[in-house]
Amino acid sequence: MIKLDKLISSKIFFYEDPKRNCDKYFNKLIEISNEDRFKKGKRLNIKKSDIPVSYDSPYEKKIIEDLDNCSFVDKIKTQSLVINYKSTLFRNRKYYPDIQLLLSDGIIAIIEVKPFKEMVNKHNLEKHRELAKYCKKHKFGFAIIDCDYYSFEDLKREKVSINIQKKFISFVKDKGSVSFDECNSFKKEYNINDYQICNIILNSKNLIYQQHLIKYVV
Repeated sequence: MIKLDKLISSKIFFYEDPKRNCDKYFNKLIEISNEDRFKKGKRLNIKKSDIPVSYDSPYEKKIIEDLDNCSFVDKIKTQSLVINYKSTLFRNRKYYPDIQLLLSDGIIAIIEVKPFKEMVNKHNLEKHRELAKYCKKHKFGFAIIDCDYYSFEDLKREKVSINIQKKFISFVKDKGSVSFDECNSFKKEYNINDYQICNIILNSKNLIYQQHLIKYVV
């Protein structure tokens, strides 16, 4: 479990020194109902919660179970926080981060679980930005991770040359709209992987979202 502790804790990002002694704040968090979230979450009994916690996918379930075995995690709650924000896509929105943690040193961390290919979906990028703003304001830690603990911060650190980025954008525009599988020939030709493809999408600053990536990011 020491290895798991080190892996997960390394993925939690802080903008500055985190706020400590957050026990009272954490204890006031109440899980939002499935009806209010328009979800059909399942329930899971864990050691670090007095009540069954909610999860919406097998990926979330795996992460929750791993966190339940981490020594640096004191308490776990799920779907107990709402972030209101103005979306460029859907007007006013409500965002419910997946997992809330009270760490053993009294720090709160918010965990969002997302397959890495969905991290660059335009709607999810908006939510990621709002989560970062919220945690910066409250001095909480946060992590956006997939089930293998590849994080959004890892994605931002991927290296792809400007030349290949430009070639990929041209490739996508020529295709009109593509999926990940349809990019296999491009990846093989330029010896890059899906992580790097996602980095290109991220660095394009929505340049190729407007007309060409609707199918690609689904």
